[in-house]
Amino acid sequence: MKHILLLLSLSLVISSCARKKMMERVQQYNIRTIAILPSQLEVTGNIPKKLTPEQVKEMIAKNNAFLNRALYIDLVQYVDTRLRRYSQVQFQSTERTKKLLEEKGLSDSAVWQMDPMELSKILGVDAVVSAKVTQNHILSDEMALGIDVVGGILNRTVPGIGIPTGAARTSDMFVSCALVKEGYNVWSTRFTNQTDWNYPFQQSIQNVTRAIARRFPL
Repeated sequence: MKHILLLLSLSLVISSCARKKMMERVQQYNIRTIAILPSQLEVTGNIPKKLTPEQVKEMIAKNNAFLNRALYIDLVQYVDTRLRRYSQVQFQSTERTKKLLEEKGLSDSAVWQMDPMELSKILGVDAVVSAKVTQNHILSDEMALGIDVVGGILNRTVPGIGIPTGAARTSDMFVSCALVKEGYNVWSTRFTNQTDWNYPFQQSIQNVTRAIARRFPL
């Protein structure tokens, strides 16, 4: 047990030192104002056949809006935590970002194709945050639930079979996020997440945006 606690403590120290070094490196870029660009949600794979194209489009729009709100809230609220209480960074409000982009006639899809340096000038900030989530559908909730139910029945009726349950994924999520100043990625992160029938998209997204906020260097 002592060895486990020692390893955990060592891991926390290493993680804390790495984060501190990253924060110091990024602070050299003199970033004081940041705008969070509209996040890009891309959906691929085995999209449930019961959904019409219109319903799929509506689902993506709804989930994308949720992703945008969650990312802004987590990044801004994280400023008030112990790790970032000395940060001088100010995040532009989503309302102002949206207003400035609309004044230029820029849709979300247009923003995704634009040079971040140009967007920084339009938004009047030092740097921008861009995020993309690709959700690759594997199974429907109903099918995943069925797999887990069947696995549970087999575990009870066939001694020693040991089928894992509660792990039937409905989708894999590939996440990337970057802090960009003058066309240069000052900081970036990539990681994966997943959903299952008992761990829906919005809950998964909340964990994604919290992970981004925890890793964010300012």
